[in-house]
Amino acid sequence: MTRAVVVGAGVFGASTARELARRGYDVALAARRIEPLEAVAAECRAAGVRALAIPADVSQHDDCRRLVETAERELGPLDVLVNNAGFATFDAIENAPGDDLQSMMQTNYFGTVWTTQAALPGMLARGRGTIVNVASIAGIMGYARMGGYCATKFAIIGFTEALRDEVLGRGVRVALVCPGTTETEFFVKAERGKMPGASRLILAVSPERVARAICAAAEDGRYRRIVPFTAGAYMRFKELMPRAAHFFMRVVSRSMEKKH
Repeated sequence: MTRAVVVGAGVFGASTARELARRGYDVALAARRIEPLEAVAAECRAAGVRALAIPADVSQHDDCRRLVETAERELGPLDVLVNNAGFATFDAIENAPGDDLQSMMQTNYFGTVWTTQAALPGMLARGRGTIVNVASIAGIMGYARMGGYCATKFAIIGFTEALRDEVLGRGVRVALVCPGTTETEFFVKAERGKMPGASRLILAVSPERVARAICAAAEDGRYRRIVPFTAGAYMRFKELMPRAAHFFMRVVSRSMEKKH
């Protein structure tokens, strides 16, 4: 039996947990709120696998270590770790509250680092395992009024690239999934209306579609997936011609925002 931990199972991580269960994985789900976790765990158990709900605040180092220890004690050695915890507040950098910036970095970035550090030694000792870090297209291209959030996602991508090189040839795979905007409660706090207008031309994707990309990454370890396709195409344009991509984003955004 293959075992996975999904961190941040309260947002589209819930869809990831369900998809992993459908594929036969035992799953441990972790998030701050236990009630939604228990409901998702029950759905996973209905698919015929073992499922465990673990309340954890990954902005706290000790919680990350406890999460992995609990999952391995109850389910057995981990085969897959999905780092998906995160939130966003969108503000211009000149106005962004320092507490919000620090809290985002603590949860989005350090939560990924600390949970990885907790799971990685066991994976390396066994010579197998896959770590899937969920970043964002906001970790590939910086967007106006999203600087604090972008910083956390750029950090995750840099961390993932470094980790991938460090474990290459040691049996552990490291993969990256970068969604565009998603149809989740995420935007209750991070208002999509604050995003640059042109970014709204990339249609939001369903949690189920992101979950399938995460599960595919867990199974094949491919370095990077960007969903949807339109987001991937624009990110490749940005990497090839960064100044042109930012110019286009500014011009189109100004035009769209004048109309509202």
